[in-house]
This record gives sequence, C-alpha cells and structure tokens, in this order.
Amino acid sequence: MSQQVTDKAKELARVISLSPEYISMRATEDAAGQDELLKGLFAQYDEIHRQVEDATLRKEPDFDKIGELSRELETVLEQIKAQPLYQALQKSRKAFSDMMAQVNAELSSVLNPGGSQGGCSGNCSACSGCS
Repeated sequence: MSQQVTDKAKELARVISLSPEYISMRATEDAAGQDELLKGLFAQYDEIHRQVEDATLRKEPDFDKIGELSRELETVLEQIKAQPLYQALQKSRKAFSDMMAQVNAELSSVLNPGGSQGGCSGNCSACSGCS
C-alpha cells in the first residue's frame, strides 16, 4: 500500500474517532461496562447460555431441561433489552453503523462508479459496452 493511501486512511480514522457518533458510542459502551445491573444480567445470560450448550452437547440431551434453560435465557435477554442504558447503547451503535455505511457508500461510489445503480460495475468480463 502506498504511503499516501496509508496516511489518508489514518486521517480518516482520526476524523471518525472525533465524530459525535463514535464519541457517543464509546461513552455509552463505557457506561454500560460500568453498570452493575447490566454486568450482572450479561453474566447471568452467559452462564445460562453455557448451560444450554452443555446440555445440548450431552450424549443424551434432556430436552425438557434445555427448553427450561432456553426460556430462562429469553427472560434474561428481555430484561437486558428493557434497560435504558442498553437501549442507549444500541441506539448509539446504530448511529455509528449508519455513519460508517455512509462512509463506505462514498468510498464505493468513487471506486466503483454506478456499481449498484445500474451503471458500469467495473467488471468488464461480461460487458462489451466500453470497447
């Protein structure tokens, strides 16, 4: 990779790291990582998930137990999703993801003009339009 491309990639990464979307996402991730209730719910979820995996991998699985654990898992997941901090985290992650999709779309439009819009895809193997 040329030094110019590397330098521009670093510059883009720096600009992204200063964006409100990235800053908000990192702040909500940090807050969620410090929240005792969420940490406890995630630990509970992980433990029940491990139990489901263990029960499923047994030579003779107890399907009633697996069903019971699966219902517990769903209950804990609903408790996680109900937490305002978790909802804020999901919202901030979506905002960042949407921003990155816009960045990627811009890169794609420059590198592959008209690609998904019906124009030139850049792949000449099945095309005779340019020659």
